[in-house]
Amino acid sequence: MRSALLSSVGTLFADPRLDGASDPVRLTSVLVLAKAPAASSHVITMSRDLAGWLGYGVSHVLHTVVPDVRASGIATCVPARDAAGWMHALDFELLPLKEARGQRGLNPLSLLSRRDLATFLRFCEAVLCPGWAPRDRPATPAGFLARRRGRGSATDRLAMLLLALSARADGRVPMAPGRLPKGYNRSEATVAKLLGCSVEDARPVLKRLLVLGGVAWDRPERYGQDRLLVPAIRDAYERARAASKPAPEPSVEDASVSPAPAAPEGPDAGAGCARCGEEEESECLVLAGDGWAQLSFEDVPVEVPGACGVQEADADASSQVDAGFDGGSGEAAGAGPHAAHPPVVSLSSSSTGDLDCFSGSAVLGQDPLRERASADEDLPGATVNLAGESGGTGPLRGEQQSASRGSGSPVRTGGLVGPVGVPEDLTVALAPVAWLWAGLGRASTGAWLAKTVRRELVRLRSFVGEGEGVAERRLAERLKRRLDRQRTPVQDLAAWLIRRGLPQNNGCWSNLCDDGIRIDSGGTCPSCDCLIGDRRGLRQIVATEVAAQHPHVAAGEWRGVYERALRAKVEYQSAMDSVRRERAAERQVAFYAAVEEQKAQLAEEKARRAARPCEDCGRAEAAGLCPVCSLRRSTKALVDQAVDVAVAVRAHVDDPQAVAMLTAQVAEDTWEFIRGAGAPDDADDPVCRAFAEKDLAQKVLEQRRQRALERLRESGPAEMEAAHVRRMTLHGMFPTQKNRERAEKAAAQARERVAQDLLREFLGDLARARAAAVPRERPPAWSERCLDLAGRPLDEDTVAVGAGAGRA
Repeated sequence: MRSALLSSVGTLFADPRLDGASDPVRLTSVLVLAKAPAASSHVITMSRDLAGWLGYGVSHVLHTVVPDVRASGIATCVPARDAAGWMHALDFELLPLKEARGQRGLNPLSLLSRRDLATFLRFCEAVLCPGWAPRDRPATPAGFLARRRGRGSATDRLAMLLLALSARADGRVPMAPGRLPKGYNRSEATVAKLLGCSVEDARPVLKRLLVLGGVAWDRPERYGQDRLLVPAIRDAYERARAASKPAPEPSVEDASVSPAPAAPEGPDAGAGCARCGEEEESECLVLAGDGWAQLSFEDVPVEVPGACGVQEADADASSQVDAGFDGGSGEAAGAGPHAAHPPVVSLSSSSTGDLDCFSGSAVLGQDPLRERASADEDLPGATVNLAGESGGTGPLRGEQQSASRGSGSPVRTGGLVGPVGVPEDLTVALAPVAWLWAGLGRASTGAWLAKTVRRELVRLRSFVGEGEGVAERRLAERLKRRLDRQRTPVQDLAAWLIRRGLPQNNGCWSNLCDDGIRIDSGGTCPSCDCLIGDRRGLRQIVATEVAAQHPHVAAGEWRGVYERALRAKVEYQSAMDSVRRERAAERQVAFYAAVEEQKAQLAEEKARRAARPCEDCGRAEAAGLCPVCSLRRSTKALVDQAVDVAVAVRAHVDDPQAVAMLTAQVAEDTWEFIRGAGAPDDADDPVCRAFAEKDLAQKVLEQRRQRALERLRESGPAEMEAAHVRRMTLHGMFPTQKNRERAEKAAAQARERVAQDLLREFLGDLARARAAAVPRERPPAWSERCLDLAGRPLDEDTVAVGAGAGRA
């Protein structure tokens, strides 16, 4: 069951709305999924409860986490209010869960039942629960990572939850494959893969989890610090296995059914007994040794009632499931009714009696076949006759009962693999190859191939929509077309599906084209029809030309002439296409060469500008202006502006001499203040001194501007405008305090606006007065200008003189 929950969490994290989302947002979405009811996607929770689950404070959750959840779009969050209108909780709606339940598809979120959600919630409680003790209900203990709080707690808790979900029954975490970055180990890469972050960011997370005791090293004396172990998962399964062991008093021969084991404890409580939990998790099987090993009989995921020995209803057999909070229904919230296990027997020569669940013996030196086994029973892929030699419906040697095979589940009988059935959700899509699917032989191959088919169906739904079975029908039509075109029998179904059956074959440029057929409509592709029409038109043109050029050719020779002409036409078009491609390549090369040449010119121009000396101080290689001179120019411009502001407010622009004298005096005082209050003259770095002078000049300019505006706000025009605006704002309104404040605010804005306009006007008058005071050269009188022009010959006289000389 944990593998299904991990698949659901992976589907949730694969949602595009969680791309780039923070770890608190991702953990919140997981918690909302765990708390969601079976028939709704709404979860109402208190803010302090959510803060306890995340390990943060209530203020941080309300002001940071909840807005981030809304901004990501993964869930909606509205305040839940009581009858009086006070907010008392937060109402989350997980949108991916709502969309999955609103449509029929293969989304793992839509397959989560009430039992799955209850188990997931208990699993999260065992890891992250903050713990509480209500008055009228039993207390819920805190999870083993509940003490991790504060900064980064959501990241650590999310990593611990994912590690616990992916751990096997013995607590070992499957390590991430692939090459490792230099300086990092396999454990850090595994944590990085689960969190979807870099290995560098995953290293401190793993260190904190090791300090907290959530994970430990798996046999460091053998592997070193390279493999992880979740002690809580291992301890929970050990307790479950210890509780599920049968009583030692009954012997193997007298026992008919095994006693009912106690309900397991720990993070996977409610998932049934440990042995069946291992059978349900076919992806997390624990075998002897590390690495890959052949599956044993106990590791086969059996869904047939008779595959685990005698499972008939017996009044004396006790139930394996405790009555949960559903009362006496005999079905707990976390696990459904479960059949009893067969007694554990040792594989020896005496274990060939009626109670043995297998058809052979595992003792060395013994014949692997029973005396009633058929000749080909030990061959790979051979099927077993469950009815026995007589062809009846009785059991097969001993107590093993016959049962119909479930769809999509292999049946192992006597250590042999039976035919693999097509999964129920892929019956329509795989109908053309259903007769080949049974020859896969292994359940793992069928499961892996089914995942590949489901991914192709998801891609097809992006074209055809979520209609009722439309994508399945399109895929079935594709497989049928490919099979009809297959000239040789399909020897390997998996390879054929991966290479030929499932891939889309575009016949043209359109993404919706598949073998010349539209995926969305199922009709012919117009683009392919256009290409076919062009080829048909070419053939028609060639036939017309041949008929016109050879009108008397014999009927038997006409075909050869036509083929040669068509071949010549196609070769000519191919040659023209080749020439066109070569010219395009030449243009591209020329374009890249021009780009490189322009880059070289720009680099040369940049180097030439950098080699220019400074215009002010003559420093070599200063790009025309060194930093010190550039800062000095900026300082001079700022000082000139500050002087203009001071002179414009104080001087009378009608007296140019007074304006010049005041400007010189203010400029001298300003420069004296800036050079004296700036950086010391004995500073080693002239750049620092120049920068300090520029910064001080900027401050002086802003100070003088503010003082000038303060004086102008108190001027008569500003007061008149403010009074007018105040009067117009209060016109026709009641003189309330709020209206008076509004009128004062409008008056202050008007006063500020008038002050800005006055300062701008004074600066303009000062500039015009200085321009008028500049002496200009007196233009010459017209009498002098006429004397100069009279001495110059006219163009007409010159032309006339030249014409007379020509006639003479």
